[in-house]
Amino acid sequence: MNIRAAVDLLKQIPLFAKVDDAHLQTLLFSSDELVVPQGRRLFEAGDPATSAIVITSGEAVVHDGQTGSVLALAGPGSMFGEQSMIAGLPRQVTVNAKTEVEAIVIEQAVFVRLCSEFPEVGMQMLDVLSQQLGESSNALAEVQEHFQVQPVEELMKQKRGD
Repeated sequence: MNIRAAVDLLKQIPLFAKVDDAHLQTLLFSSDELVVPQGRRLFEAGDPATSAIVITSGEAVVHDGQTGSVLALAGPGSMFGEQSMIAGLPRQVTVNAKTEVEAIVIEQAVFVRLCSEFPEVGMQMLDVLSQQLGESSNALAEVQEHFQVQPVEELMKQKRGD
C-alpha cells in the first residue's frame, strides 16, 4: 500500500482521525507491514500486546478470548490491540485471517516515541481514548441496570414476609 493510501486509511480510524498527515507519515515510516496467509492467526487472546495492528486488505475473524465465539468480521481499516498496547495488558481477543490479510504493525515503542516527540499528537489520541472509555463506562452502567441483584438479606426478608 502506498503511503498516501495508508495515511487515508489511518484517518478513518477514530484514534488517528485528528492527527495531521505528516505525523501519520512518520508513524507509517517507522511501522512494519505484515502478510498473514488465509487461515493463520494474527494473534491470540492472552498474548502480550506489544503492537497494534491495522488491516489494509483482506478479512479477519475476531473471536472472544474467553468463549471463542465470533465477535466480528474485520476488514480494511480495522484496528486491533491499541488499548491493550497502551495499557500494557494482554490481548483480549483472538484474530484469524479469513482471507489473506495485509496489515500495518505499529510497535509500542514507535507509538510511544511519536507521543513523546510530539505531545500534541499524544493529547489528540488521549482525547479519543478518554471518550471511548467514557462510552464504554456508560454502556456497562446500562447493562448493569438490567442485572441489578438484590442483597441476600433482602431476598430472605421477602421470603419470610418481613
